[in-house]
Amino acid sequence: MTAAGAALEQEALARIDEQRIVDDTCELIRGRGENPGETEAETVRRLRGMCERIGATVVTQEFEPGRENLRAVLGPEDGPAILFLGHSDVVPAGEGWTADPFEPRIADGCIVGRGATDMKGGLAAVLAAMRAVHLVAPELRLELLCTGDEEDRAQGVLAALGAAEALDRAGSPREYLACVVAEPTDLDTVVGCRGASNFLIECLGASAHAGRPEDGASSIYAASRVIELVRREHLADAAGERDPLLGGPTWNVGTIAGGSGTSMVPRQTVLTVDRRTMPGEDPRVVLAGLLGRVRADIAGCGIPGAERIEVRGEVDMEMPGFRTDPESALVTVAAAAVAELGGEGRVTGWTAACEGGFIAAFHGAPTIILGPGDINYQAHQPDESVRIDHLVLAARAYALIALRLAGGAGDESGGPGAIAEAVADADTEKEQV
Repeated sequence: MTAAGAALEQEALARIDEQRIVDDTCELIRGRGENPGETEAETVRRLRGMCERIGATVVTQEFEPGRENLRAVLGPEDGPAILFLGHSDVVPAGEGWTADPFEPRIADGCIVGRGATDMKGGLAAVLAAMRAVHLVAPELRLELLCTGDEEDRAQGVLAALGAAEALDRAGSPREYLACVVAEPTDLDTVVGCRGASNFLIECLGASAHAGRPEDGASSIYAASRVIELVRREHLADAAGERDPLLGGPTWNVGTIAGGSGTSMVPRQTVLTVDRRTMPGEDPRVVLAGLLGRVRADIAGCGIPGAERIEVRGEVDMEMPGFRTDPESALVTVAAAAVAELGGEGRVTGWTAACEGGFIAAFHGAPTIILGPGDINYQAHQPDESVRIDHLVLAARAYALIALRLAGGAGDESGGPGAIAEAVADADTEKEQV
């Protein structure tokens, strides 16, 4: 790395303000946004103010009444662009908290509150990095896309309205140097994740009196065959070839509802099935295969009135997976930056799903997930927390990723010495910024 490049990085790191990151994280936690149960409106309002404070141009897009996606841009209309991706909603607070989940508090070097890890802290770190990079490299385009409805419909019952709506309105794909999803990865660089799809499967039979069940066709019996086949599919996939980073596809029957009385043969039963997909796998093809096997099974299993039973299904939610080359410039730069700043610098995969797959599919952008906090041990739990030093490290890593990719430094890490010196100088200069 040139002396000028190292100096630019040092200046950017010095402009990352730890107290501002803490304050912004706390402010966003106070914006609530439980999903389901509330809207993200207050969080988006607060986030908009923060984006405008750093000089960003902000556009919001309503995807449901009272619910908006937010896009914030720093830098020119054209030229190299880095996209950061996050979401504004949080899971419901639930029980078990030792204090108000939406009144953040500082304890043992952590911020405690619902959304601290997933992912109000990640958003605050992104804003700090965007501000720092823009001040030293205003010619670089930096974007933040913050979607709504990630925690419910993007992972639950309906379509991923937040991400899908943002992309529907994006027009033609644009070229991004990278997409960095600021979800909590414990600062690991995640290069791929499985997709998520929900299947809605309906079994329709014929009602009859329970005293003469052979006069009807039980939708619950038919649903039991669906459940058994899903169980077999899961076991077969678990015994199949495993991806070293992502594992394999999985199945889960989440809900079942059917029948209208004990003394009646049930006419209708509805199941929801979660199917985690591998990158490139089409959930519609997966569902069609399952339905074909179910219909053949029901026809030959001896259920009374089997010929009168109809089984149909639809893909009720779809979130694509993605995979980025571990040897790509984005991954190399990201892992090196985290390691040089004091993190582990691990490169790994996720068995969870995230909205990064939409960006990778729509824009063809190299995509990683990298953020502060731990998805397994901190997110979605009582007394959710995130370490303040992880927030600062994430912001610094985001800044280095943007500067190095924009500068074509995919093969130049700058060296641990240069970064260590920059971090030390940043700590001493922080109060002067």
